[in-house]
Amino acid sequence: MTGPGSTNGDAGPIARVDDSQKVDRVKIKVNGITLEVSKTVAVREVLELAKDAGAIAGSVDEYVIERVTVEGEIGPEESITVTELEEFMAVPIGKTEVA
Repeated sequence: MTGPGSTNGDAGPIARVDDSQKVDRVKIKVNGITLEVSKTVAVREVLELAKDAGAIAGSVDEYVIERVTVEGEIGPEESITVTELEEFMAVPIGKTEVA
């Protein structure tokens, strides 16, 4: 039997979907601010979340991130895999205004 009131729906239990999404999310730190992201995340998304949280100012296109424990810049066009409580620095590209 199909239609309204049918018990043979295509959707599985909602809890299963929610549990898988929780497993894929981790907390990282950018410039000391904790953000929650997926384990594989676009750097642009990290920068946008950092901007929304007040960790950076200006346009996200003016920043790259660096892992605190590994040397090297990661640009906004890249995607990265992160671990729980991994720390990053968001640093401006080029010249900046000094107060």
